[in-house]
Amino acid sequence: MQATRRLLTFLRPYWLWAVLAPLAMMLEVAMDLLQPWLVARIIDDGIAQQDAAFIFQTSGQMVIAALIGLVGGMACTVFAVLAAQGFGVDLRHALFGKVQTLSFGNLDQLETGKLITRLTNDVTQVQELVMMALRIMVRAPLLMVGSVVMAFLTSPQLALLFFVLLPAILLLLVWVIRKSLPLFAGVQQRLDALNIVMQENLAGVRVVKAFVRGDHERERFGVANDALMEQNLRAVRTMAVTMPLVTFTLNAGVVAALWFGGVQVQQGSLQVGQVVAFINYLTQALMALTMVSMLVMRVARAEASAVRIEEVFDSEPRVQ
Repeated sequence: MQATRRLLTFLRPYWLWAVLAPLAMMLEVAMDLLQPWLVARIIDDGIAQQDAAFIFQTSGQMVIAALIGLVGGMACTVFAVLAAQGFGVDLRHALFGKVQTLSFGNLDQLETGKLITRLTNDVTQVQELVMMALRIMVRAPLLMVGSVVMAFLTSPQLALLFFVLLPAILLLLVWVIRKSLPLFAGVQQRLDALNIVMQENLAGVRVVKAFVRGDHERERFGVANDALMEQNLRAVRTMAVTMPLVTFTLNAGVVAALWFGGVQVQQGSLQVGQVVAFINYLTQALMALTMVSMLVMRVARAEASAVRIEEVFDSEPRVQ
């Protein structure tokens, strides 16, 4: 993560958008956390008491909350895109300027195809991470913490389920990070090799045709292309276990909440609306962790790209 943090200095000129995006996201999260509580009131105070006026009044509050959350979510997306696009433009410009200062020895070492990848694909990976960070990296922790707090306020007994479910998912995410980071670094290296073949072939196309080496070049490209595909598959297979296991944990939590909540409803210590609200908060908390797992994939890939970009910035011209 050190390389990624160093590159985030390019976000400073766009600090206003980077601050407004999380603030707008906080508004959306607050409205999302309000919805299950309003549903519980409709069930327990409206439907149970057969109070139609209360039901319509609370339903109107839910609609207003949803509209406010919609505005917050849209504003967050706009601000995040503005910040990320500005970040990408400045980073790409600085990287291209650095390449212009390097000597022939540096360029031979870094290779043209690899430099093309770093100026395009690698910058894009880091830029997309910035955009996701300003949205999901803010939304997921706030939603998870807020859902856990609201779940404890709704039913402290049922909230004990979080002490079982959250550590299990966190251990899974730590394992995914450790496995995926080197795999995505390998993906970028295979992409380098593919770009090198394309660059050499296009730059020397007259020589290739003059010596009738088209079949040989197609074979070189095929080897590099297959290697990239195989490395991508290895990385994707590692990440593929994340969503099914998180979904299984979520469903197991919902079943446990229904079971223990139903027992408490029969005993009269809990109301039906509270059980419904708790399940909503449980789902929101675990889905927030699912968003974190998606972000983990992006972070792993972006960190590999950030390291490669830093390698260019750290290069010193051999000829002064």
